[in-house]
Amino acid sequence: MKTYSVTEAKAKLGPLADLALKKRPIFIRRGQRILQLVEATLPEPIPHYPEGHFAVGEERAAYLNSLPVDPEPLDR
Repeated sequence: MKTYSVTEAKAKLGPLADLALKKRPIFIRRGQRILQLVEATLPEPIPHYPEGHFAVGEERAAYLNSLPVDPEPLDR
C-alpha cells in the first residue's frame, strides 16, 4: 500500500485525484493518521414542489378525519 505524505500529496494532487477517480486507493499520511482520497457520491437533490402541492381538498380531509386512530404507538 503506497502512502503519500501531505507534502507529497499536495505536489501531486492532480494525478492523485485522477487515480482516485479510476478507483485506485490513495492514502495520505499526516503524522500517525491516514486519510483516504476517494470520489464522493452526491445525494440526489430534494425535489422542489410548488406551494400547495401537498394540500388536501375538503373531501379528502373529511375522509382522512373519518378513519379510526390506532391508540397503540407505532414503534412497538
